[in-house]
Amino acid sequence: TIYIEKEFIDWDSVYFWRVRPVDSSGALGSWTEASLFSTENKMLVDLDVDIYQPNLIQDGLVMYSQFSPYFVVGVIDRFGNEVWNTQAAYMNHINEYGQLYGVTDQGGVEFNYSHEVLWSTEPGIPVDSHEVKQIPNGNYMAFVPIQINGPISPEGDWSFYFQSIGYQVDGITNEFPWIGMQIVEFDKSTGEPVWIWNPFDYFTMEDHDIYEGMWWDAYFNGFFDWMHSNAFHFDEEESVIYVSHRHLSRISKIAYPSGDVIWNMGLPSEYNTGDDNICTDLLFSFQHNIQMMENGDLLFFDNGNLSDMLMGDSNPTTRIRRVRVINDSYCETVWQHDLPANLHGLGMGSVQLLDNGNYFIYTFGSGLNNPECSILEITPEGDMVWKATSENSNSAWYRSYKIPSIHPSAFSVIAENYTTNSNGDSILDISGDSLHFNVYNTSGYTQPYLYQFSDLIGGEAQMFDYVEGEFELGPNESFTLSFPQTNSFESTDISLSVWPMHHSYDIKELTFSVISGLSLGDINGDDSINVLDVVLL
Repeated sequence: TIYIEKEFIDWDSVYFWRVRPVDSSGALGSWTEASLFSTENKMLVDLDVDIYQPNLIQDGLVMYSQFSPYFVVGVIDRFGNEVWNTQAAYMNHINEYGQLYGVTDQGGVEFNYSHEVLWSTEPGIPVDSHEVKQIPNGNYMAFVPIQINGPISPEGDWSFYFQSIGYQVDGITNEFPWIGMQIVEFDKSTGEPVWIWNPFDYFTMEDHDIYEGMWWDAYFNGFFDWMHSNAFHFDEEESVIYVSHRHLSRISKIAYPSGDVIWNMGLPSEYNTGDDNICTDLLFSFQHNIQMMENGDLLFFDNGNLSDMLMGDSNPTTRIRRVRVINDSYCETVWQHDLPANLHGLGMGSVQLLDNGNYFIYTFGSGLNNPECSILEITPEGDMVWKATSENSNSAWYRSYKIPSIHPSAFSVIAENYTTNSNGDSILDISGDSLHFNVYNTSGYTQPYLYQFSDLIGGEAQMFDYVEGEFELGPNESFTLSFPQTNSFESTDISLSVWPMHHSYDIKELTFSVISGLSLGDINGDDSINVLDVVLL
C-alpha cells in the first residue's frame, strides 16, 4: 500500500487513477495507462451531529446496523459523513480484531468489508438476529429459537381475551406456544450444531413477565416470547457464558460445556421472574448487550422498561450499568450513568468502553414525545463529548461500535532489493546473504500475522531453509522478516505467504527469483526509481 486516499472520494462517482515513477534527480517517467473504479450510493439516514468536546473524542469511526426505515449497515466519521455501507449482512457484533458477525436470510454469518460472507451456519437453521460470535476454540455461537407448548398465565386482564377464543388459561394446561432461545455452538468448518443449551431444560416456565405486556403481545402474535435472549459473552478463563434474557429481566452465568446455571441475576421474587436471583437490589429490567470487561466487571445496557415501577422513576429510565459480582452471590456497582428521559431506550441499545476511558452508547431514544435515535460518547463523569441523532423520526438501529478503521486486514509486504529484468520477471538480489521483507499494518487494529517461507527448487540445491512463524503488529507498525542464505548457490526461486491470523482470506502470496551477488544496475541498468507519483483524475 503506497497511497491511501481518504479525503476526496465521494458517493455515486467514477474515478480514474494512474502512476508514474520519479527518479532521485526529480525527473518524471511515463504515466501508466489509467485505471478506474466507481463508488455506489450513500444509503444511511442523515444525522445531526453535535461535537461538544472535540479533544476528548476517541479517534476512529462509527459503525452501526440500521433496520428502520430500511436495512443497511454503515460507517460514519465523527462529522457524520458516510464512509462505507453494505447490505450483505446484518451486523450484531465486531470483535477486537475487526471481524464482523451477523445474520443474513440464510443464517448466522461472518462477513467482511468487501461484502463477502466468509462463514455461515448450516442452511435451514433459523439463527436469531441478536448475537453471533466466534468463541475461543474457533467455533461460532448464536441464539436459535425453540418452541414448545406451555400454560397461559391467569394473572392479568388478558385472561378473558384468551378464554374468549377457547383457551383454558388455568396456568397449568400446556396449550399455547412458548418461544425460548437455545444457545447453539456451530462447527467452524461445517456450520453444523455441535453443542446446544436448551432453556426449557434449565429454567422453569413459572418464571415469566407479567408486567411489561408480553402476554398482551402473545395474544396478538399467536406465541409467547418468553425469553427474548439478546446477548451473550463467552469467558474462556472460567469456561462460562454470561447471557442476557430480556423478557425475564435476567442475566445468567452458565457453565460450559455442562450447561449448569451457576446463578441468575435479576429481580426480587415478588416480580414473578425467579425466587433465587442474586443482586436483586440492582432492579434492572429488559436489558441488552451484556459483556465482560478485562477486569471481570459486567457492563450492560439497562433499558429500564419497568424502572418507574421498580425504582419510582417519574418516567422509564435507561441506565448504563457496570457491576462486579462478588463470590457469585452479590454485586457492587462500579459505575452507572442514567440517560435523560428523552433518550430512554424502550428496545435495542448498546454500550462500549473505549480505549480512552469514555463510554460509547447507542439508544433507541423512544422516551417522552420526541424520539431521538442517537449515538453518544460520554466521559466517565457523564459529560457529553459527541452525539449523533437521526434526522428520521422512524429510525431504529441495533448496536453501534466505535472502530479504529475499516478494512482491518489491510497490510503490505515489500521486498528489499527488488527489481525486474528485461522480461518483466520479479528478481531479488541477495548480495547481503539474506532476504528481507517489510510487513506494514495499514489498519487501525492490532493484528497477529502468520507467515511461511520456502525455497521452491527443493532437494540439495536449496539456498534457503523452510521457515514459518508468527508476529504481531500494532496499528501502522511494521516488522521485518529476514531469511538468511543457508547454502551457496547462485540462484533459486522462493515463495513467501503472509496473512493476518483472523483475516486469512486476505493472504498475500509472493513468488520471486533470487540471484546472488548482483546489483540492481546489473539487472536493468536503473537503480534510482524510488518514489511513485499518484494522481486521481
